Amino acid sequence: MSEEREPAMADRTYAVAEVEGAYFVGRQSGLYRLAPSNGGARNLYRGWQPEAEIATLDIATSPRYGKDGLIMTGINGGVARSEDGGASWTALAMRMPAPLVTCLALSPSFASDRRVLAGSYEDGMFLSDDAGESWAPFNFGLFDHNIFCLALSPDFPVDGLVMAGTSSGVYRSANGGRLWADLTMPSGDEAVLSLAFSPEYADDRTILAGTESQGLLRSDDEGLTWEPFHRCEGAVNSIVCLPTVAGLAIQVDDSVLAYETGDGRWRQVAAAGVHVAAKSEDGRALLLGMADGSVRRILMEAEE
Repeated sequence: MSEEREPAMADRTYAVAEVEGAYFVGRQSGLYRLAPSNGGARNLYRGWQPEAEIATLDIATSPRYGKDGLIMTGINGGVARSEDGGASWTALAMRMPAPLVTCLALSPSFASDRRVLAGSYEDGMFLSDDAGESWAPFNFGLFDHNIFCLALSPDFPVDGLVMAGTSSGVYRSANGGRLWADLTMPSGDEAVLSLAFSPEYADDRTILAGTESQGLLRSDDEGLTWEPFHRCEGAVNSIVCLPTVAGLAIQVDDSVLAYETGDGRWRQVAAAGVHVAAKSEDGRALLLGMADGSVRRILMEAEE
């Protein structure tokens, strides 16, 4: 199969994921698959929509579902799904007019319950219990329909806890996204751009929220109350929690900081050029989607 030229630097990266050692990168022009060496970027939509540029704002994967793993992407118009590692694609119909899907989340028990949550810009929340074949909007109590990010509790199949970051704050659902409650934030009406549950959530009940201008917030009571955790200049666009000594990293504008859980220090791991940060497939490394279209992998270890 022929390789394509690397997209231009203006082709913004919105999402990055790792599946079986390969990187999947969502960009303004489509969804790309890169080898670990970052060579041979290939737009996976070309066989589906040869002439179209399809902005891909989020990527959700389930490697253990289907023959070669399932990939779902949030696009302008709804959700696209592949069940063969990106070789072929299906557009999953949502209500008309078709929404711009900004974020996706698969249930931790997706292989059995097939539940997907999709947040959109201006149209709120959509739920599917059949891997995206059908969708229903659930905006009860959700007064801000501009959803920027989603996070599911590690025990979501049992507790049904979902957090949604919007243009005016955080909403919480305790029944799988069907009913929402607006949470009071210390910064007032502030856009929340990123959310993450602690890997030890069952014990510490900690949730983190990255804001547009008020830094990183922390809740230790399942999201009911919040307090400042790290004040910084710039937008906290990504939060990555890793089960290692350096257990937390945040993307602030286009740089990345890591938090040393042992001594409470922050250190810079990337100075500039980062469009998005995510967790590696094994959960031990940071994946950074860079401005030049490449992906950097950084093993998170504590400094001496």
